[in-house]
Amino acid sequence: MRCNFLKKYILFLFLVFLLSLFPINALEIKFNDKTVCYSPIISNLTLTVDYKHSVSLTKVVDVYRVDGSGISAVQEKWQQFDAGQPLEAQVENGFFVKNMDMYLGKSWEYWFISLNNVTIGLNGKVIFSNPGEDGIVQFRVLKTPAIIALFRWC
Repeated sequence: MRCNFLKKYILFLFLVFLLSLFPINALEIKFNDKTVCYSPIISNLTLTVDYKHSVSLTKVVDVYRVDGSGISAVQEKWQQFDAGQPLEAQVENGFFVKNMDMYLGKSWEYWFISLNNVTIGLNGKVIFSNPGEDGIVQFRVLKTPAIIALFRWC
């Protein structure tokens, strides 16, 4: 009886191990080539990048949709027209707002200086904020073993 239970337990652990190696779609977030976290992509994710414009020092919010096929820009909000801002927009709650649906591919990156005070959110939860140094934030949709995504979950 005890031996039978042990065999079932070992089989169960082996199956869990195999499942943990199964590749899943995930969003990888890196800062200066170091992985910050992964988020399994089960349904659409909403990624927000909130920062201070380096010229006007006013708030800019970029909103992205992330799914298994990649990253799409869906909205940009900013408080003041400056270099690099879209020319067409609506005004909502003190922000200029441009809605779009632009596929960007499987990866996207930003270069920030510490003055930008960047904050990155995923589905409304802050996952990375003001690193205190200049650097590149990278977002990438990839296949990764489930175990890696679970241990480094955002």
